[in-house]
Amino acid sequence: MFTYAVVEVAGRQYKVSPDQEILVNFLGDLKKITCDKVLMLVDGDKITVGKPYLKETIEFEVLSSKRGRKIRVAKYHAKANTRKVVGARTYTTTIKVASSKSQESSKKKEGK
Repeated sequence: MFTYAVVEVAGRQYKVSPDQEILVNFLGDLKKITCDKVLMLVDGDKITVGKPYLKETIEFEVLSSKRGRKIRVAKYHAKANTRKVVGARTYTTTIKVASSKSQESSKKKEGK
């Protein structure tokens, strides 16, 4: 496996470790996600950095999708008797690292 990796999921970068749960933006009704945008991979003392991405894929399993905390924004104008409160709850998805694969090794196997 690997010690940790930096991946790009839904336009944002996350540092992930095996068996770690991370909270990302809503990804839809999916069961598994394959991320081919791996920016950096650390395996013990070996550090591999992509230019911009590595030829490595990491599979995530979706644990749950839910709405996040409510964020409240208040606008107030003094002397105008204007008050406005707006709230929003974003949808989030919790994912967990399932496995990682090297695309180079799978291409070599296909070529034999």
